[in-house]
Amino acid sequence: MPELSPDGSADVVLLAGGAGRRFAAQRPGVDKLTVQLCDSTLIGRLVADLQPRWRILLVGHPLAAAAAPGRVVQLREDPPGGGPLPALAAGLERAVTPAVVVLGGDQPFAASAVPRLLAALAADPGALAAVGVDPAGRRQPLLSALRRERALRVVRELAAAGGLAGRPLRALLTPGAHGGLVEVPVSERECLDVDVPADLERARALLAGAPEQPGT
Repeated sequence: MPELSPDGSADVVLLAGGAGRRFAAQRPGVDKLTVQLCDSTLIGRLVADLQPRWRILLVGHPLAAAAAPGRVVQLREDPPGGGPLPALAAGLERAVTPAVVVLGGDQPFAASAVPRLLAALAADPGALAAVGVDPAGRRQPLLSALRRERALRVVRELAAAGGLAGRPLRALLTPGAHGGLVEVPVSERECLDVDVPADLERARALLAGAPEQPGT
């Protein structure tokens, strides 16, 4: 199995195929990934912070890809709207680097966690994945780095055992025959995901210099 890239290069899979129903319930007709966040869009802010050496594979609706033209490779999960596991499978099939990072498209500040995730994965050759853990001790599957070949084997096994549609990412991120998990502390800022308009206002406040919550 190839070692991880010594220069820290990796493919980054952005999952952007969700319907955003909670956001749309309060802002009908609005695609949350394209809402304005200071001088960019929500997803554009995340893409801008990802290092140029990281190729970006965006899995989801073309509207999201349009927020960062020329920087992302746009993919679609099968079936469309089938959930995070089919979306990740599409990204893994297209990725080429030994390590693949998985982020949510609605996490504007997630990029700063990527180097730590990759370093933790590289430090444990037996690990399938390095997974972010928030200040409350919860694992964050959409802040993780995977060994691509091992993750692909797990995904294909899951697909053969009942399909991927509708299944959560934690079905993949389970210690087993293909390796264990390494937990990586992440801050409240890094794992902030914009599910409702109040989350968007929190992101705007953080960009304006508001402090993170105590303990983060």
